[in-house]
Amino acid sequence: MRQRTKEKEKLTEKKDKQACHHFWEIEVANGPSSIGTCKYCGETREFFNAFPTFNPLRKNGNPFTLPKMHDVEIDKESKS
Repeated sequence: MRQRTKEKEKLTEKKDKQACHHFWEIEVANGPSSIGTCKYCGETREFFNAFPTFNPLRKNGNPFTLPKMHDVEIDKESKS
C-alpha cells in the first residue's frame, strides 16, 4: 500500500540572477509600495501598488467637453 504525503520537495537550487526569468511573489499591498521576491533566484525588488502621480491613462476634466473652436470668417468674395 502506498503512503501519500502532502508536502512536495522544493528545489533549493538558485539560478543566476542575470539568466533568471523572474517569477515575482509580491507581498500584500500595505502602503504605496510592496516588496517582491523572485521565486527562483531570490532577487528582491520594490513594486508600486498604484500608479505614480503621472498617469497617461487618466485625463483631467469631463470626457464630453470639446475643445474651443477658433472663430472663422468667411470671405464674402469667394464663390464657394
